[in-house]
Amino acid sequence: MNTVLLSNLFSLPRIVYAMAADGLFFQMFARVHPRTQVPVVGILVFGVLMALLALLLDLEALVQFLSIGTLLAYTFVATSIIVLRFQKVSPPSSPCLASPGHTAKKYDSFSDHIQLVGGTQNSMSEPGQLRPALKPFLGFLNGCRPGTAVAWALGILVASAISLACVLVFGNSDLHLPRWGYVLLLVVSGSVFLFSLLVLGAHNTVPSQTDLFPCLSLSCYLRRHIPLVPLTPALSILLNICLMLKLSYLTWLRFIFWLLVGLVVYFGYGVWHSKENQREPLELTTAHYVVFPSSSLEETVQAVQPAGQAAVQESACAE
Repeated sequence: MNTVLLSNLFSLPRIVYAMAADGLFFQMFARVHPRTQVPVVGILVFGVLMALLALLLDLEALVQFLSIGTLLAYTFVATSIIVLRFQKVSPPSSPCLASPGHTAKKYDSFSDHIQLVGGTQNSMSEPGQLRPALKPFLGFLNGCRPGTAVAWALGILVASAISLACVLVFGNSDLHLPRWGYVLLLVVSGSVFLFSLLVLGAHNTVPSQTDLFPCLSLSCYLRRHIPLVPLTPALSILLNICLMLKLSYLTWLRFIFWLLVGLVVYFGYGVWHSKENQREPLELTTAHYVVFPSSSLEETVQAVQPAGQAAVQESACAE
């Protein structure tokens, strides 16, 4: 516990600093010392808060309070892995990408020209779409937009994981269910959990290893390197919820209190001062490519775009 409290004392002020820099928390926590470049206000405020918690709470309450927050964070991470894996990957673009000009490229065969003209991205199924091999068996999902069935299946997965964990933890003890009732609830909740997991698995995902661009963020790493999605995150969600339900009711009351405090701060301050929320939406621009093959298997790829966009992008690239 001493190690955990010290590590939290080091990381928490920096997490709060990142939130304050994004406008989600009070701006006083975004200030750093001009000489040491550390968030002094966050270190003092949360250092005193953690010292008071360590002073007033006994060790068992402190362990359980820390455990419920950690397990909830891991549950959010597991849910985010499923969301990221079924989202379409968009490689980083440059404002000068569609600038007019000619780029010479060399290819090994005529099939490369066919792939460029036809567009390999269009021939591949998008993440979030139903797998073509399963369309005859899951025809009721064909009418859903890409990602809609995944969102519903993920919500049902989390709800069924909560109900299944409640049956597993409280079914034989606190609920005093008869044997047939316990088995019935276990079968129903387990069947719904497995069905939602199968629906998620029936949709296309982002490949776990993709070489479009290097991983520079946590979301990119989670998108690529987690194996057996959605099975691994689903089991993580279920196990985390089971462990959370084994904690005492006083821990849940403390957790609900601090969660309500966080929600009040978020909806009372963070939503209205978020820099991401205040950012103006960028206009979507598309670039179309025309391929001119030559006899030497070299071609020129020329960006075709409206004259207005070309003038704007020329000035942007000149700057």
